[in-house]
Amino acid sequence: MILITAAAADSLLMTIAGKQLIARARPPLTDAVPPFEYSASFPSGHALNALVIAGVVTYLIILRQRSKRARAFTIAAAVTFALTMGLSRVYLGHHWFTDVVVAWSLGAAWLALVITAHRLYLTTKTQAGGVAQRGTSA
Repeated sequence: MILITAAAADSLLMTIAGKQLIARARPPLTDAVPPFEYSASFPSGHALNALVIAGVVTYLIILRQRSKRARAFTIAAAVTFALTMGLSRVYLGHHWFTDVVVAWSLGAAWLALVITAHRLYLTTKTQAGGVAQRGTSA
């Protein structure tokens, strides 16, 4: 839960900071489907947050799965979810395509960083546990 919460909170902060820094206007309301949104367009928070949250949840699930088929299905479901979320934002007229592409890129980079940090934590924890156990048996 800590990993999911931290990844999602930082993803949300990236969305807020990006919208404030870039302040890009959304596509014209004539092209959008209600309900209309009035915040800045760049980056797409839906696309960024969907990718990060689905990615972290998928990562944690596949850590427990042993079957390659189950892992492939889980990854395919997460990718489909993130792609569909991003593309729906463009289809509904709420974002420019570049808002979504950059959001996916930011989300993928953040996800890679979160997963790498978690893997390093697990490796350090495992090595420290092994040293402590060897030290007590001597």
